[in-house]
Amino acid sequence: MQVDPYIFDAKFPERCRLDLCRSRCCRFGVWADLQEKEEILAHRDLFLHLLRPETKDPETWFGAVVPDEDCPTGLSVETMDIAGACAFFHPDHGCVLQKGAAEAGLHEWHLKPRFCILFPLVVSEGTLTVDEDMKTLWCMKKKNRTQPVTHSVRKEIRYLFGREKEREFLNESSFRLAEKPAEKNRPEEGRTATPPPP
Repeated sequence: MQVDPYIFDAKFPERCRLDLCRSRCCRFGVWADLQEKEEILAHRDLFLHLLRPETKDPETWFGAVVPDEDCPTGLSVETMDIAGACAFFHPDHGCVLQKGAAEAGLHEWHLKPRFCILFPLVVSEGTLTVDEDMKTLWCMKKKNRTQPVTHSVRKEIRYLFGREKEREFLNESSFRLAEKPAEKNRPEEGRTATPPPP
């Protein structure tokens, strides 16, 4: 996996604020690795009681399987939009996969697709970058993006990539912040994906 240098300059709120955003990023279907789908189905009993009435049928949760080189298995499947939200969204709980895992004593992200854990980071065409497509979300509005994104999602980076990668990312972001404290605009052209700093 390559790393877009932009992630070291990009900003995000200090943390997610569900009281302000109302889990709007959960109101769309997301791409999950095929193995993640199988894990979700195998542990459905952990969260069935949390699902909205219209999403109780497992047959409605996922779409077709498609090739996807950004997924570990090389295959991905979309969680379906049901009644205006992801099949696993609940207006009172956010993600039922996360709540169900936590209630069962597992890590809260044990069942959650990597796509959701990483946001606003995303792996696209083999490169870890920032998903700038969802501009209407509270967390993606410029006035709310006050912290280096790698600091805001450091726990997520640690969970998915390990402590060493977390330290690398935090160190690089802190170095750039100290060198260039003024806000830096993302270049529109000429960006190249490069490996993370050694």
